[in-house]
Amino acid sequence: CSRNFASHVSALRRSLRAKLETLMESLGEHFGDAATFDDPKGGIFLWVTLPEAVDTLKLYQPALAAGVAINPGPEWSVNKAGTRNRMRLCFASPSHEEIHQGVATLAEVCRREFGVP
Repeated sequence: CSRNFASHVSALRRSLRAKLETLMESLGEHFGDAATFDDPKGGIFLWVTLPEAVDTLKLYQPALAAGVAINPGPEWSVNKAGTRNRMRLCFASPSHEEIHQGVATLAEVCRREFGVP
């Protein structure tokens, strides 16, 4: 393991960065200015802020029924009220195509449920 560790981590970082870029591009394409986020320095999650009208706790079930799992902000923050319209999206496991399709589906569900984007 130790002789391959450095090359594995390097390859993993490149792969995760590429998936993150796919996620950010897909959010821009399907949500436009309705979804804001900061480019994270690492990790496997992207925090996304949606307009105030969106309650991610209420978005969770319809999104899941459509095949997209989100992490509603209030479940992942000590500031539950301040994260009602925020969500964490994991980009580690899905393929680039699954990320793109998942964001497209999430945008459709969000539009249907909250009129956003």
